[in-house]
Amino acid sequence: MATTDNAVQYDVKMVQELLPYLNLNATDSASLVKFTEMGIVQRETVAELAMTKLGAFEGDSRNGRDFTDGTDAKTVTSTARNNDKRRGAWTNSFEISNVATKTGDLRVIAYNKILDKFHYFYIPNHAFAHLKSALTIVIESYTSHFVEPVFTGEPKRTTKFWEYEVASFEELCKCKPDSDEYNLDAWEIKVA
Repeated sequence: MATTDNAVQYDVKMVQELLPYLNLNATDSASLVKFTEMGIVQRETVAELAMTKLGAFEGDSRNGRDFTDGTDAKTVTSTARNNDKRRGAWTNSFEISNVATKTGDLRVIAYNKILDKFHYFYIPNHAFAHLKSALTIVIESYTSHFVEPVFTGEPKRTTKFWEYEVASFEELCKCKPDSDEYNLDAWEIKVA
């Protein structure tokens, strides 16, 4: 099974958040949730489908992107952990992996487990193109050698990448790349 039993609960929350945008009847909605609980359905696929319903783009499975406008969809769940036991560096964050292969902007749906809340980010490629593996959006961080901190889940919006937060899923889907630099279709048209 690609999804662990512990993670399935967050996959289900993600799918339930996106159901209103899929235009499914009650029976199909219930089946989608059931299949997600079973680990058959991946939340990334559901997110991509929901985004294409609201956005002015279609799905595209070329390397480094999910949509015809060159953007890529990512779903993440917050994780609280001690990043450096020697220094007592505690972080609650969203970790987006494999960003080095992305050729365009990111459309991110992030679930904050502590607040039981969704955050949405539209992150332009130029903001993360220098990263070699993962993009981390820190919700909150603490330094403590002696005791595990009590995470509140309240974002410290002055940290990196919070400037790219958007208000809603609808707004996330309506965001457009600033240029055609990473849109392969537009580039191919210009070259032809």
